[in-house]
Amino acid sequence: MDALMLRFLQGYVRGTFGVPVWQTICRRADLPVETFEPMLRYAPGLADQVAAEAAAVLGRPVETIWEDLGTYLVTSPGHEGVRRLLRFGGIGYADFLHSLEELPGRARLALPDLDLPDLDLPEIRLTEIAPDRFVLDCRAGLRGTIRVLVGMLTAMADDFGTLCLIEAEGEGRIAIRILDRAHAAARPFDLALPEG
Repeated sequence: MDALMLRFLQGYVRGTFGVPVWQTICRRADLPVETFEPMLRYAPGLADQVAAEAAAVLGRPVETIWEDLGTYLVTSPGHEGVRRLLRFGGIGYADFLHSLEELPGRARLALPDLDLPDLDLPEIRLTEIAPDRFVLDCRAGLRGTIRVLVGMLTAMADDFGTLCLIEAEGEGRIAIRILDRAHAAARPFDLALPEG
């Protein structure tokens, strides 16, 4: 999982703040490379270390860096595949939330050549505690995973046109409250990939 997060973090910082900022972060983290490959193995905790350096360089809390990364993964034009994989979960935001436990299986279908057990994907469990109130529990080796999920969940709420209150509640838990299912127009989504 560190490899994927490092690659995503690299893309987010370079794409949002520029290559010189990314190079500064790499120097501060004393990294031997500036480019990360998602299929290679890196030291456990390296992604958290690099995110902490990014937070210091950018003058933001590390939680904000991770949440912004989660939003970037859904909203960046270069990551339309991530949005499609997530949006495939249902016609409404609540359906999407219920589909989150199926993500590893869908990722295996979308990326059959990828050895997913090596990726150490997070374990996700959703509990509906009342109508429009949910708790998402996530067990992951990376400290930033919960905040990345908060960013992704927030971006997906916008994608569905749903107004939500989404809060990280301590280690490994996110509280989600749907306030308005039709707050805004949902972003268009078609099951078929656009031509071209």
